[in-house]
Amino acid sequence: MVTDSATETGGRWKGEKQAMRTPFARFTAGLLLSAGCAGWLGAQPAQREAVQVWAAPELVKIRPTDPVQQRNLVWLAADRTVRIAGAADEHVPFQLLITVPPRPNRYTPVMDGFEVEAGPLTGPGATIPASAVHLYLQHPVLVYAKSSPVGATGFWNDPLIPLSKPFDMAAPFREALETRGIWVDVHVPPETGPGLYQGTVTVRRHRQPVGQVRLELEVYGFQLPQDRHLITYMGVWGHWLEDMHGVRPDTPEGRRLLLRYHEFLQERRMEPWFNGLLEPEVELSPDGRVAVAFDLDLYRLHLDTWKQRRVVLEAAPGRLIRQIQAEPFSEEFRRIVGGYLKQTVDFFQRHGWKDRLVLNSPIDEPNTAEDYEETRRWAALVHEFAPGVPFLVTESPIPDQPEWGELTGHAQNFSIHGNQLNRPELRKLISALQARGAELTWYISCDQVYPQPNYFIDAPAMDPVMVPWITRRYRLDGILYWALNYWPQTPDPWIDPVTYLSGFLCSDGGVLNGEGSLLYPGNRVARHSGQPDVDGPVSSVRLELLREGIEDYEYLWLLAALGDPGLADETVRELVSGVSAFTRNPEELYAARRTMARRIAELQRQAPPGP
Repeated sequence: MVTDSATETGGRWKGEKQAMRTPFARFTAGLLLSAGCAGWLGAQPAQREAVQVWAAPELVKIRPTDPVQQRNLVWLAADRTVRIAGAADEHVPFQLLITVPPRPNRYTPVMDGFEVEAGPLTGPGATIPASAVHLYLQHPVLVYAKSSPVGATGFWNDPLIPLSKPFDMAAPFREALETRGIWVDVHVPPETGPGLYQGTVTVRRHRQPVGQVRLELEVYGFQLPQDRHLITYMGVWGHWLEDMHGVRPDTPEGRRLLLRYHEFLQERRMEPWFNGLLEPEVELSPDGRVAVAFDLDLYRLHLDTWKQRRVVLEAAPGRLIRQIQAEPFSEEFRRIVGGYLKQTVDFFQRHGWKDRLVLNSPIDEPNTAEDYEETRRWAALVHEFAPGVPFLVTESPIPDQPEWGELTGHAQNFSIHGNQLNRPELRKLISALQARGAELTWYISCDQVYPQPNYFIDAPAMDPVMVPWITRRYRLDGILYWALNYWPQTPDPWIDPVTYLSGFLCSDGGVLNGEGSLLYPGNRVARHSGQPDVDGPVSSVRLELLREGIEDYEYLWLLAALGDPGLADETVRELVSGVSAFTRNPEELYAARRTMARRIAELQRQAPPGP
């Protein structure tokens, strides 16, 4: 967040909670001070001339040919200082950029041997340990066609690789980078007291010191809530992990790997949409009796330990439907599906989780009169055998064609296509549905074009950040994204950004860089970067920016919960008019964050002490 001294110093800014972990605070990233810092002790003159290091906020995508900046919202070269800010239990990120002269030709060796060591941050009566400072190598991905009018071809930084070995300035396809980014994440431990915490980051190349930057972290006088208040349905699919990791989803190793992906999500205040590990085993006997079995240990992990807000199960899982010989919705069909539903509700009821169960319509994105009619039949089946459990459809509560009939009154929960949010009549209906207990989310897909936000690699950095803000503007309950690991149509997402080739059809001929793929398989890190492979997923700039917005949503929640919903509403209105009209200006967002932080801290001080 930007502080009062932003005009003079480049500002402090609130970062994001980022739970990517490494066991040490020594990382590779050769950093040298920018032109204003060339006199630091120990630096060799040739190295000072060859390399410059500077910083940038996380809300700007820095590309390999971008020029060095002497000052911006987090960095001032004149005093060699990066200034950031955040609450307790946040992960506060910024970018450090290494810039070197261009090679005379492609046969000239790239500069290598970079390392960086982060020290502890010392503040008023406490120390944030060096182990709370994590660094990640921003890996370039070659974009060969732009995704939107504001996109561009060339290299874009997206995968974020934990650093543990020296690295160089090499890029894929025998290219070299002039500027390489390091994603720096400072975790503010829970219960950290307010005040200014200071430390340093020391940079070496071939083990020789080449620079040092000062790091100042302002910790605000409050802590992010442990509970999540934004529903986040994120698609992570075990059968698509097999495409890159080479493990079958129905094996112990496949299930362990999927669990690692789920853990990765919950560390980022997200949760899976359809949780493959929580799907029950369903068997249909020859006499037509259905048996349903749940893995209680995995349920306790997800719901009690990780506090997952929702479990979305199909109204009838495909494995059960494939075993039923009777005609759909016949008496026999209804009896079998009803048995599955009754046992499912009973399991959730016994363990106190019924309020977190959602039953999903088997008809995805209904778009014909027949689809609508079948959806209503499924809704009736759910209401009969699972009373009180909400029925979710991926559709707007207002049909595209009136003759299709209504889904309101049949479905309780709707996940709404982002294009539908442009309809004025929908805004009027949202509050009425929520008054009747509806839970409303929205989703971004391949056919939502600029100026609406999207998760493309070459989209503006502010797009993912503003998705939760847009959610709050429409007073929706959450977001959905269909896949973070859609890899069956790409040879390797590390080298080919167009992972969803068939998206060309739904996007009216658009190229979708990174559509359905906000994660990277960690077992391919070594071959592409030289860093050690990662057990599980590697995050992306885009996913971490989304979590920035999720944390902003928690700030808005705190404002309302502590007694100032008016400021929360006013702040949202200033930044968002609608799904197609919202700020993409980082300075405006930093200013809003600073205002919220001040007010939350004030409200915390005024609150009566707890029991």
